[in-house]
Amino acid sequence: MTLKTFFNFTRIQTLPAALLSPIAGCLFAFWYFGSFHFWPTLLFFIGLASINLFVSAWNNLMDYQKALDPEYKKWNIIVAKSINPKLALNICLALLAIDVVVGLIVLFLTNLAILPIGGLCFLIAIFYTYGPFAFSRFPLGEILAGLCEGFFGFFLAVYINSYDKGYFFINFDRNWFMTWTWDFKILLPILLVGLMCFVQNFNIMFSDNICDLEQDIRNERYTLPYYLKIPLSLKVFTGLYLFAGLCILIAIALGILPIWSLLMSIIALKVIPNIKKFRAKQSKSETFHLQIDNLMLFNASLALTLLLGIIFK
Repeated sequence: MTLKTFFNFTRIQTLPAALLSPIAGCLFAFWYFGSFHFWPTLLFFIGLASINLFVSAWNNLMDYQKALDPEYKKWNIIVAKSINPKLALNICLALLAIDVVVGLIVLFLTNLAILPIGGLCFLIAIFYTYGPFAFSRFPLGEILAGLCEGFFGFFLAVYINSYDKGYFFINFDRNWFMTWTWDFKILLPILLVGLMCFVQNFNIMFSDNICDLEQDIRNERYTLPYYLKIPLSLKVFTGLYLFAGLCILIAIALGILPIWSLLMSIIALKVIPNIKKFRAKQSKSETFHLQIDNLMLFNASLALTLLLGIIFK
């Protein structure tokens, strides 16, 4: 396998979009808590890159194995690039192993409280397309993508840099009695900002499934747009963008985000036309990429305005 084929197989071009939400999380931790931990953060991003490459490669492999539509299977990268399925599986397992090792080190450096979240993301990454009841074949994909790639990516980046503040923490005393601290006064502000990241990733998967609806039906994948139908799906799609904007305004009003985050309103000049174009035509080749652009704009502008808040605090 050439390096170019490996990059295509793992869809490495999607990695920058996946990293923007955690980058915003690191900046939020520095803005809100004045805290940053270099080594856990570096390892977290290595693990994050590994699991993102794994998910893309794993999805390609599972799509190849499960495809019922011959025309769809012909365009799968494993067929198109003549990749040995056994080699594809070994690459997936290697990427998964890197994530496991790095994740355990980060767990050791921080706190046991992140284990349930990390474990949940790990299971979702594997069973999203694997098994007879793969999540991607049910109306769960959008929610799970929003949680793992959006909210949890942001939350874990915040937490790894602020775990020592004790707002979400597991302690053991000398008798191995466990206490788990949940400080909702701090968790709720993080949740409010994280919801914006959730919405962006939800809408990426949602718009992808809207575009692929007919093809998914032929492959017996019944995603959320199948049940909502296209007109209602487009209304939900648009409404979620409005919800994300409302989260930002509330966070600014409560002092959770810096006043500089009002500058995020500038991206509406680009985001709104992109939404309108997608509502007018749902095409994988022509308008789907506009939703990736929107995610990049939202998360990048959040990160940049947080950076401004840190500089001028």
